[in-house]
Amino acid sequence: MPLTTEQHQELTAEWHALCAQLGLAGTAATGVGDALIHAWSRWPRRYHDATHLLACIRHWRGIVAQCGDPHAVALALWFHDAVYWPWSKTNERRSADWARRFILGSGLPPERAQDLAARVDRYVMATQHHDGELHGDERWVVDIDLAILGQPPDVYDAFEQGVRREYRWVPQAAYVAGRGKVLRSFLERPRLYATDWFHERLEAPARANLELALASLQSQQG
Repeated sequence: MPLTTEQHQELTAEWHALCAQLGLAGTAATGVGDALIHAWSRWPRRYHDATHLLACIRHWRGIVAQCGDPHAVALALWFHDAVYWPWSKTNERRSADWARRFILGSGLPPERAQDLAARVDRYVMATQHHDGELHGDERWVVDIDLAILGQPPDVYDAFEQGVRREYRWVPQAAYVAGRGKVLRSFLERPRLYATDWFHERLEAPARANLELALASLQSQQG
């Protein structure tokens, strides 16, 4: 869904504020922010788009005080799907590489830049959502990315429809099988959210949404 003018302004303001807090205000940082918003708005995105980015930033605002390094978390959210082609298996790696190039070339003191780049790289790669233990601020980045799972049913349904449109080129039978495998993999986890904050608020509705979505897919197999 394209950004409204107000949403675009909100994202732009958030990027400028983040860069100012990092000491990166300037035309170069502004240009990267514009490039990021453009990248997030490209075809064939229908869920992993700029509205998802904005939702992530809004979630971040609510937990910023609980992050060890909130700037690293925010940067990871900005970059985590900056490169996104549904058929590619290298989206996270290429997104993390973009983040690393930006940070290392930002003019920050070298030690700070190296540390920040390493953190953001790790956090972006964590959004591959492999089943495994998360540590530190990785937990916030991944939980924010997965917050859509615990939204009201109509919002979650729109998410599923958006994902299907992103994979419009996949035959229905193959999509049902593949998407069903993804949904089951989430449901089989002991918990969906690593942080207690998200677990307490979204775990139950997320599991209900996933169960309904899986049942709907299974009905399509018949």
